Amino acid sequence: MTRFQSSLVVVLALSLSAAFAAQAQAQGRGGSRSSLLGLLRIEQVQKELKLDDEAVAKVGKLREKIRGELTEPYTAARKIEDREKRFAKYVELRNQSDRKAREGLRDVLEREQMMRLYQIRMQVRAVADSLENRYVARRLKLTDEQKEKLAKINKDARAKRSKLFSGLRDASDEQRREAFEKFRKLRTKTGEQALALLTAEQKKAFEDMQGEKIELPSRRRRS
Repeated sequence: MTRFQSSLVVVLALSLSAAFAAQAQAQGRGGSRSSLLGLLRIEQVQKELKLDDEAVAKVGKLREKIRGELTEPYTAARKIEDREKRFAKYVELRNQSDRKAREGLRDVLEREQMMRLYQIRMQVRAVADSLENRYVARRLKLTDEQKEKLAKINKDARAKRSKLFSGLRDASDEQRREAFEKFRKLRTKTGEQALALLTAEQKKAFEDMQGEKIELPSRRRRS
């Protein structure tokens, strides 16, 4: 099992959504793969944006700054017993982290670089998560009915993830691998359901918003 898979499964065992849970766990590692700062840790993304050593260093300092500011709030959020309240707090903190990253990156990246970074993030994020983003929803002109159906799809998916990963904290590696594989299939199915809500025109616009495809390297396995 890869380090990423092991970490993700442990976090998901706390009954958080995949995206938000990964973001929370990533505070100790400097940013998840689907966050702006997490993506900027990847060498291929740095080359895609043509970042020089000075820019990479500034991004690293920004990452450490935000991690330091939010580690305590994330730790406190993990102790919230009520599942819905804990989830809501993670939403709040994820949005706060994202806002801090956007503000800090304005002094590091040019507008074109920032736009490309947003495109790459849309490619790696779960489809349903991207479609729930207010900016994306506005660009695609999602109807109230589409938004309501999308919210239900995500709510149902969160419930299934919660059930899937509950009680896995002391599970074996084999059990975690099986749960992670089921999670991957659930994520794919949820994405398909979300895309099915879109019109052909909206699907094309959503694809265009992701820009040119970029193949990112797989995470390294433990040696």
